[in-house]
Amino acid sequence: MGNDTTMTTVAPFLAGGGEIGALMRSRDWSSHPLGDLGGWPPSLRTIVALMLSSRFPMFVAWGDELSFLYNDAYADILGAKHPDALGGRFADIWHEIWSDISPLIDAALAGEASYRENLPLVMHRKGYDEPTWFTFSYSPVVGHDGAIAGMYCVCTETTGQVIAEKRRAADSRRLRDLMQEMPAFIAVMTGPEHRFAYVNDAYVAITGSRDYIGRPIRDVLPELADQGLFELVDRVYANGERQVEHAAPVWFAHEDEPRFIDFLCAPMVGHDDGAITGIFVSGYDVTERLRAERAVRDSEAYTRLLLDSTAEGFYAVDRDGVTTLCNDAFISMLGFASKDEAIGRKLHDIVHHSHPDGSTYAASDCPIYLAASAGTPAFVSGERFFRLDGSSFPVDYRAEPVMRHGEVVGAICTFVDTSEREQAQADLAQQARVLETLNRTGAALAGELDLDRLIKRVTDAGLELTGAQFGAFFYNVLDSEGESYMLYALSGAERAAFDGFGMPRATAIFQPTFQGNGIIRSDDIMTDARYGKTAPHFGMPKGHLPVRSYLAVPVISRSGEVIGGLFYGHEDPAVFAERHEQLIAGIAGQAAIGVDNARLFQSTQRLNDTLEERVRERTAELEQAQEALRQSQKMEAVGQLTGGIAHDFNNMLAVVIGSLDLLGRRIGDGDARQRRYIDAAADGARRAALLTQRLLAFSRQQPLKPEAIRVNQLVSGMSDLLRRSLGSDVLLETVLAAGAWPVHADPNQLENVILNLAVNARDAMPEGGRLTIETQNAHLDARYVAHHPGLTPGQYALIAVTDTGAGMPDDVIAKAFDPFFTTKEVGKGTGLGLSQVYGFVKQSGGHVKIYSEIDHGTTIKIYLPRLIGDTEEAAPDVFSQDVPLGDGREVVLVVEDEPSVRAFSVDALTELGYRVLEADGAGAALRLLDAHPEIDLLFTDVVMPEMNGAKLAEEVRVRRPDLKILFTTGYTRNAVVHNGVLDAGVNLIGKPFTVDELAARVREVLDIVPTGVAARDAGGAGSAD
Repeated sequence: MGNDTTMTTVAPFLAGGGEIGALMRSRDWSSHPLGDLGGWPPSLRTIVALMLSSRFPMFVAWGDELSFLYNDAYADILGAKHPDALGGRFADIWHEIWSDISPLIDAALAGEASYRENLPLVMHRKGYDEPTWFTFSYSPVVGHDGAIAGMYCVCTETTGQVIAEKRRAADSRRLRDLMQEMPAFIAVMTGPEHRFAYVNDAYVAITGSRDYIGRPIRDVLPELADQGLFELVDRVYANGERQVEHAAPVWFAHEDEPRFIDFLCAPMVGHDDGAITGIFVSGYDVTERLRAERAVRDSEAYTRLLLDSTAEGFYAVDRDGVTTLCNDAFISMLGFASKDEAIGRKLHDIVHHSHPDGSTYAASDCPIYLAASAGTPAFVSGERFFRLDGSSFPVDYRAEPVMRHGEVVGAICTFVDTSEREQAQADLAQQARVLETLNRTGAALAGELDLDRLIKRVTDAGLELTGAQFGAFFYNVLDSEGESYMLYALSGAERAAFDGFGMPRATAIFQPTFQGNGIIRSDDIMTDARYGKTAPHFGMPKGHLPVRSYLAVPVISRSGEVIGGLFYGHEDPAVFAERHEQLIAGIAGQAAIGVDNARLFQSTQRLNDTLEERVRERTAELEQAQEALRQSQKMEAVGQLTGGIAHDFNNMLAVVIGSLDLLGRRIGDGDARQRRYIDAAADGARRAALLTQRLLAFSRQQPLKPEAIRVNQLVSGMSDLLRRSLGSDVLLETVLAAGAWPVHADPNQLENVILNLAVNARDAMPEGGRLTIETQNAHLDARYVAHHPGLTPGQYALIAVTDTGAGMPDDVIAKAFDPFFTTKEVGKGTGLGLSQVYGFVKQSGGHVKIYSEIDHGTTIKIYLPRLIGDTEEAAPDVFSQDVPLGDGREVVLVVEDEPSVRAFSVDALTELGYRVLEADGAGAALRLLDAHPEIDLLFTDVVMPEMNGAKLAEEVRVRRPDLKILFTTGYTRNAVVHNGVLDAGVNLIGKPFTVDELAARVREVLDIVPTGVAARDAGGAGSAD
């Protein structure tokens, strides 16, 4: 104590100074470069006295060695370097940052003061490298001789502020990114004028693309002026009370109807003075929800705009891992009843106790706990969180340490459930595998003409696509009893597995497949009521493959023949789903085409070289086809079938009918026997064409030519025809409403529908009765159409056909519109009449309904949409009874890629008196057109390879704008027929056609006076299917 007093006497400038002053007084400085305290220069003494008396961190570096002196406040900055740093060399003390600060020190020693704010420095003062930030000034200090003897520093450590500011900036960015990604719309407005400071994409999607930022709401959205919304935000800004609105109707200028909005309008309060600085708006467009679910309303306002508005789970823990905070998503995702149930607990052993492989996850290894205890941030992907019920879900999470005064006090964790992402990736991989299998199988089947290998490929592909254990293809053949299903191919099991068992029979579970009545799928065949009820086996036979899950799909050729069935099984229940049905249905379709191709190849190989034998075989095939068409079983997937029929069968029928027509014209009436054969074959082919047309009508693929129709005039005009068709025993009565609305439909098809219904009604009254045809105006409201999917509310013209016949039971009504369903005797009807009615009405945008009561009669009501606007009816077509011929000078260019159809067209047109040129495709046709300017008519198929007929017509009109064009096709879904309606200005003759029909249509097109408009419209048709 005496020594300290002595030193104070010797060096009074060291009086006080706290710990550092005491250290300096007690130290022997005689051997130090600075020398004894009594010899320190006045300038050094002055600045040391000033430094020791200050509470602000300061230091001075003096002399050639830059000896380092500092005060108590600066000692905290030195950390573990204190007290050894006192009197040490500046360069040794802060060697780790010397490269950063030495230029500033050199400048100060050269007489240039400097100031740095928030300079980043990596210091090693606590045993580890630590990022820090400092604000400081370096000033030169002049000695007694006028030279610079050292430098002086006043500094402040700003590490905490800088980190906090960075965190705030990151939080602000995250919040802005979060608000941008949120499904809710968000807008931030500032000031009393409510100028937009921020809007997210969801807000723009609702209000429309406008210039928002910096502009007042009244300028940006003036249409809100009379809707009370301006007044609402004014009130919130004025009184600081938030407003929540539910299903508020809001009209926007760019929309014709109001949107209904749930939104929160809340004040934003300044951090300094608590004054309101702006308005925060967030919410959802609930328009569609209100339209679909009138009774549903949000039960709660949107609260906790930051944490609780994000879909990410969030929670915070202290250094010991105790939960201190969580959001609603955390509670929901982990199954807690409330936040109180989670807060205050260590949750690692509850929600994060195991690795994905099931091994124990120690809390000491958990990145979240390491962030909380050691300050180590982490981003982790691919781990799992566990719910309270024990179930788990995959997560990606980020753990960030929470620092306070430079110390780690805990951590925050944000996480997302990646189940949907992983499922999407798995689904995508599965789809890729499915597509690869389908492409591989399709490519293999396209070139495979060996039936054994083809069917084995199909069966194996189905096994791969469904995950089944067993797969089989049973071939549909007939035995003496009319049925037999032969095992053709087997996958996943040895053929010996079927030894000792008979082939499947016509039981409730197998028969639908072999009759082509759709797909059979059973989650557990052992409990299926359709299985195992037929002797000799009741239930699963002993030794049978262990099948529980069952899937069976018929394989149906384009002609409607059930070739066989694909059957798949698995020993576990509920393995197959709807997507497996779709996949196997696709494979079955490919198989059917492949089998047809293989059969055709085999048939071609077996053809006899003699024409007579080929004619006999072709005649037999036609007879078989006619019989198959008359006896075809009900098709569940008729839409898929009709496309093939329209394209392929109509092409074949075009050749058959045309050839028979030409042959008949050439032999005349001289040979009655040949004439009888030809007429019989032609009649069968025409009936096949009619059946194809009826299938097209049911599947809504027939090309319609809709016109404005006054239903009263159409019904009145049919009265004589109906009376002749009904006979004398049936009394016809018409009840026509005054002012019945017009409709837009194909008049010929509508007449066919009424006549069809009238004939059906006549057959239901064998003893005679009354048939009433009534017209009315009808309005179908939303309540009615809600029970009839696909129907639109509105005004309809109603045509009702009522008989006093036997009536229909409910089970017959339920199947009345099914194709091939009939209650008539075999050979008395095709079962396509009502299905044709149904298809026409649906294709015309209408609705058909049956009302019937046993012993009282039946009413069938047809609703067709009311036509608004021009109701002028088209003039009726007038046809000459004579076959129009060419004059020998007119030239027709026939373009057809099918050789047989092209040959018939050329022969027919030649016989009709036209000069004919022919081309097998668009390229050849264009070359002929350039070489023959005398061509008067282009007669072209629509569906052709490389360039279709519509594209050909478009190119032709560039070269020959006035050239007449007549299209022909056997397939209505193509480039000149869209949505079942023939394109405007297009001339079309459908396949098959007779020579007389061709003659009339060619003459009609050649006699058209060109207007230019129809030509341009037809040339603009789309590309072919």
